[in-house]
Amino acid sequence: MRALFDAIANALEAEAGAGEVLAATLQAESSEFARLNAGRIRQAGRVERAVARIRLVQGDRQAFHQVTLPGLDAGDDAVRRTVGEAVSALRAAVLDGAPDPLLDLNRDPVVAVDEAVAAPFDRSAFVDTVAAAAGDADLVGFCAAGPVARGFCSSTGSRQWYARPRVSFDWSIHLPPDVGADAARRAVKAEWSGAAFDPVAVAAAIARSRAQAAVMGGPTRRLAPGEYRVLLSPRALADLLEMLCWGGFSARAHRAGQSPLARLAEGRAALSPLLSIDEDLAAGFAPGFQSDGYPRPRRIPLVRAGRMGELLVSPRTAREYGLRSNAASEHEAPESMRVAPGALATRDAMARLGTGLSVANLWYLNFSDRPACRITGMTRFACLWVEDGEPVAPVEAMRFDDSLYRILGEHLEALGDTPAAMPATDTWEARSIGGLEAPSALVAALRFAS
Repeated sequence: MRALFDAIANALEAEAGAGEVLAATLQAESSEFARLNAGRIRQAGRVERAVARIRLVQGDRQAFHQVTLPGLDAGDDAVRRTVGEAVSALRAAVLDGAPDPLLDLNRDPVVAVDEAVAAPFDRSAFVDTVAAAAGDADLVGFCAAGPVARGFCSSTGSRQWYARPRVSFDWSIHLPPDVGADAARRAVKAEWSGAAFDPVAVAAAIARSRAQAAVMGGPTRRLAPGEYRVLLSPRALADLLEMLCWGGFSARAHRAGQSPLARLAEGRAALSPLLSIDEDLAAGFAPGFQSDGYPRPRRIPLVRAGRMGELLVSPRTAREYGLRSNAASEHEAPESMRVAPGALATRDAMARLGTGLSVANLWYLNFSDRPACRITGMTRFACLWVEDGEPVAPVEAMRFDDSLYRILGEHLEALGDTPAAMPATDTWEARSIGGLEAPSALVAALRFAS
């Protein structure tokens, strides 16, 4: 993938004419996939993919053209032909484009490499580990492994490269159909990720899922609407925080009056002083550059002890509103979010919860009142009723409707001391980058409507 990226950069420098600036962003992967059912592999495959978005800038006009490269092992001549054809099409198109007053492309010759390597993915070891750990459980899952890469290069000499190996495995353990009348709807969902496959860690994670599934096999409890103490797993907390990526930290959304955190930014509301959130590239989820070629700060404080920190400002937003850019992406959403851990030890979490709900996942989330940062959604999978620190029964799916100013504000009692890394696992069109690192959260009261 790196050789392909260098070939694109060389082609851009060779193709650029007088008064032209050419740039490209590369999205590439070399991935192995495995689908499992009943703890056994049912489908396996390999995908190699490289897509480049070529950009031509002439004065205050620009045009884009996306091309699929002829293969990760394509030679320089094949790449040069593909790029050349794209540039010819762009030269014809850019003249018809309207001037763009917000056009901003970094023309400095930035050279940066952020690349990590890991042992190749051993599919046989993966299959053997999962089969042994799953036993007779109905484990249904999907694994994607291999390096994912992003790059930015330009005819002005910029070459910024990011590549990470990643193994992402998410699965569900489904209860057998003879357990309860609603057994078809009962399951435990979990995930594991790392730079390389770790059989011990994966086996331990599956064992935890099977233990939860054992509790899920008991009679289901229906709870009346009301407020309940809740222990949110790292995944459940991440589900809530991902809603804030819908404009919560975007300077453009704040200026347009569309941010769910407007009251926080204006000082009219606050979150818990226990809560601090950073956009932190050290987590490794995202590259240190964005699509206009600007290097990103290593860390941006988004929330500091419950108060709003900095907003994410893209180059275009900076031009439009006269702000200082911090090289945010076009969408101005966090890509490498990190929640500072707290002091609640994992072994003590259930005891601190006492009696209430242990929530593993949240589902179908949406804003019910965006200005109030009020979110509605459903519990799903392993939602357990806990009494005196011990899980005793699965709970029927419930809808919650509450403000994050309450959930992560006045009612946040503690954060876990062990954050979990949760890289994006989306595979629409390509494997995604980005992710979130978060601990568990103990909440004194969460409102459930039904």
